[in-house]
Amino acid sequence: LAQRLQELERRHEKTCEEVFRVQRQALFMKSERQAAEDRLGAAQKQLEQAQDEARRLRELHGQAEDAARLVRDRDRKITELSKEVFRLKEALNALPESGGPPQSPPNTAALQARIQALEEKLEETETRHSKVVTLYRSHLLYAVQ
Repeated sequence: LAQRLQELERRHEKTCEEVFRVQRQALFMKSERQAAEDRLGAAQKQLEQAQDEARRLRELHGQAEDAARLVRDRDRKITELSKEVFRLKEALNALPESGGPPQSPPNTAALQARIQALEEKLEETETRHSKVVTLYRSHLLYAVQ
């Protein structure tokens, strides 16, 4: 009986040691799981931030494309106005040189007024154009950064 009792005590000690080892291992695994969950949460947060940044960059890219389209339109308008002003100046310069009967002064005044109006419109368009170009450049610089 004593021998059997010792055997049971030895088994009990081994079982207790095994239980203690398993509990320690479970605690370690729990802390490892918690650390993994923390890392996962941080990674998810970084992913959300990256997605927000990508969405913002797509919006900025769209705005930059819109600004580029506006710049092209403004350039085209400026070119057209410049051509028209040039044609009108040429026509005005050709008037005194022509050998035909002199034109009436109101017609010349009307042409000069038209030229002046077109030059003012050209200046205004160039000013708006430079503002759009500045905005476009700042959007591009911000997107690049």
